[in-house]
Formats: sequence, C-alpha cells, structure tokens
Amino acid sequence: LVGSEMCIRDSKYIARIVRGMRFDRLNQMLSVVKEKSGHSKARTFCSMVWCGLRYGAGYYDYVMFGFYDMNGKQRDTYLTRVRNKKVFEVMNDYRYADEFDDKLRFDARFSSYLHRAWLDGEKATVGEFADFLCGQDAIFAKPNHGACGNGVEKLRVADFADAAAVLDYVREKKLFVLEHVLPQHPDMARLHPQSVNTMRIVTDLVGDTVHIAYIVVKIGRGGGCCDNTGQGGMLCRVDPETETICSVATDDYFNVFEKHPDTGVTFKGYRIPMLPEAIALAKQAAREIPQMRHVGWDVAVTPDGPAIIEGNEYPGTDLCQLAPHTPEKQGLWVYYKKILKEITAS
Repeated sequence: LVGSEMCIRDSKYIARIVRGMRFDRLNQMLSVVKEKSGHSKARTFCSMVWCGLRYGAGYYDYVMFGFYDMNGKQRDTYLTRVRNKKVFEVMNDYRYADEFDDKLRFDARFSSYLHRAWLDGEKATVGEFADFLCGQDAIFAKPNHGACGNGVEKLRVADFADAAAVLDYVREKKLFVLEHVLPQHPDMARLHPQSVNTMRIVTDLVGDTVHIAYIVVKIGRGGGCCDNTGQGGMLCRVDPETETICSVATDDYFNVFEKHPDTGVTFKGYRIPMLPEAIALAKQAAREIPQMRHVGWDVAVTPDGPAIIEGNEYPGTDLCQLAPHTPEKQGLWVYYKKILKEITAS
C-alpha cells in the first residue's frame, strides 16, 4: 500500500512538472545537448522523455548530469528530480521546514553557529540599528525568504547619510535580514576576494549518525558579492579525504573552468582551509532539529574557524552531480537508496 501511494504521488508530481514546463527553456536545453553531443533535437527529446519516465529526470537533470553521454546503467545511479523529492519526503518533516526557509527564524535558532551579529530590520529601532552599524564598513541585507542569493545586497555604510537612511532603504526593499560581513580566511578569499566563498555541506542524520553526502565549494565571480551560481558564481567538488578541490569549476551556463577567470587560481588541488572543523560544525548543527534529517549547510571559513551562513532544507540535486564534476558517471542515488533503507527499517 505504501509503495502504491508513493507511485501515485510520483505520478501526480510528474504531471505537475509537465504542466509547468517552459518550452522555451526546453528548446534551449535541446540546443545545448546538440552543441555538446551532435545529437538531433528530435533524438534528444525522445531520450529526455524516456529518462523522465524511467529515472524521474527532468530535462534540466538530463543536461546537467550529462545523460546524453551515458548508458542506462550509469543514468540509474543519479539522484534525479523525482527521486530527490522522495528523499525529502522520507527524511524531512515538512512542518519544520520554516526553521530553515525563514532566515530570521534560522538566525535566532542557530545563532551560536553564525559567529556574526544579525538583526531583524523590520523590528529594530533606529538606535538599535545604529549600534549594529557601529564599526562596520558594510553589511549584508537579505529578504527573509528566498534562494540562490536572489535579492541579497551588500550595503556600504558610507553610501548612506545615516543609520536612519539605511534602515529606510532596507525596509522599502523588504530586506529585513541584516547581518555583519564575515571576514574570510585568506585562503578562501584568494579564490575570489569580492564574495564570501562558502561550502555546501550536505548532512544526512540516520539514527545517531550524521553522514556527509557531498561537499562543494561555491565561488564568486566578477564584481559580485554572492557566490551562488544563480548570481554568476561557480562550483567545484571538494574531496573531504584530501581536503582539496578535486574538480574543475562549472557555472549555470555549462561553462567549464580549470582556473578562476578573475583571480587565476587553479581549482583542482587547491586546499580548503579548516575543512575538518567545517564538517564537524555541520554535523553538530545537523542534530539540532532531528525532524529535518537531510540538510544542506552553507559554511564560510573565517580566520578563526568555520561559520554557518544558512541551512537549506531542500538542498537539491544540481550541486552534487554536475557532469564536469563526475567524470566517473556515478551519481548519488546508490548512496541515498542505502540511507532510505536504513531509515525505513528503523
């Protein structure tokens, strides 16, 4: 019965995906595959439909993971869009999702992990805000709900007449999450000094054990202050054993970089500072809300140690299985099938 109910939910979810499909975006993905593989759009479309039915893969999954260059056995190892939804449903209690999605609520709950001051810009008085700005060259202002760095601004204090002017600005734009800017460890800043470059560390809590699913490092680009790929940043895979970047970088446009285009840093082999401490911090945070067992933690590294930027209750599949990062053509579905089996058996 449980399996039947799951199949019904999956079918309904796939139907919603189809109804919400953007055909201009689909055509763009077909063009990307044609450029990379030489396959005709008709052939790719048929393959995409088959992979959607067989593996629960969306057309963006198909391109990101490089399904056009894989056989069925390889494709079946990937954590696709539909499979990822199943992971979330089994591992996370959605009633607790707002502990992460509401950034002010998250900052209050995880304040000891942040290692920076924060303030609710909607409720703060001008006096409280003036004290918050004291000694700061800049602050980060964020919308309380959102993802991919959308709406985040780095505000230079000198650009405003006084604290009241800054407060008026953030309230007008509804950027109520106000945080001090974290100083970066020199080795993280060397990657791209304009942005706070963070690691996404995904944890899975099973019983008393916290597993690490994967680690990637997000790196800014150009003059942007955000490291998110949605804001022009790049991603690299991180090997926790060697504590180094173990792949090239890629972005949301399927470009591949061996070196940072701005700083010239070679990615593969670059050592990530304080990685064991960052992993330990993420594992500790993973135990705070045991009803949410599958979380992606964005962790910065300061000169004094790691600090959590935010937690993501729906970490997604794109960061961990991008084709340039997985030349072995091995996805995360094998790992998660074991995790789900352990949870359902307990």
